[in-house]
Amino acid sequence: MSKRHPSKIIETFDEQLSSLSPDELKTFVAHVQHRLDDINEKDKEKEKVPQEENNIFSRVCLLSLLLILQSGSSFILQSFSELISRHILITMYLTMLVGAGGNAGNQAAVLVIRRLATSNTFSIRSLIIREAFSALIIGTVVTLIGFIRVWLEEHGAILPSLTIGIALFCIVTSSILLGTILPIILQRVIHVDAAHAGPIIQVIMDILGVCITCAVGQRFLVNSSYAKHKEL
Repeated sequence: MSKRHPSKIIETFDEQLSSLSPDELKTFVAHVQHRLDDINEKDKEKEKVPQEENNIFSRVCLLSLLLILQSGSSFILQSFSELISRHILITMYLTMLVGAGGNAGNQAAVLVIRRLATSNTFSIRSLIIREAFSALIIGTVVTLIGFIRVWLEEHGAILPSLTIGIALFCIVTSSILLGTILPIILQRVIHVDAAHAGPIIQVIMDILGVCITCAVGQRFLVNSSYAKHKEL
């Protein structure tokens, strides 16, 4: 079948449409619109599979990269092996500490992502200041709860409770600040979906939480114990 030029097709349609009544014309337009909707729906179905494959591929790449980064915490633990072997307290509460950091960071990230999705006119500076103030309040309350928890478990021992409390405060406050800033950087600077902030924060806080816990433990448990032993 030979193809007709689009202009000739349009002329033919104009001649036929001019003979239609208004009601017939409305029926014809509705039929054409229905056909166009069917065509668009088929095109979307064709594009759906490649988009899903690309989405899965990007998710796999991100999770694989984060897995490799998260494995770096093992090197940190190895460097503090003496601390961990002498003070099992670090191992007992490490999951609680890094978990609190991940939860606090994800909570802040969700609030910021929601703000980014619903408004483009808010002040980033005001948001960061407000979340920094919230981080101090939340960090203080959570630290108090963690301190009491360890104090009861350790039968009133102050130094272990203080160690875990300080580490918890540092982890929670830094996590909230990271959860506030990271989605903004991803969307406004790197132009990446801010939804990726959740798993990224979790991995960063796992590594940072281990670093903070071991560093605080080294300062208060090892060095303080060494100083007391030296005085004796």
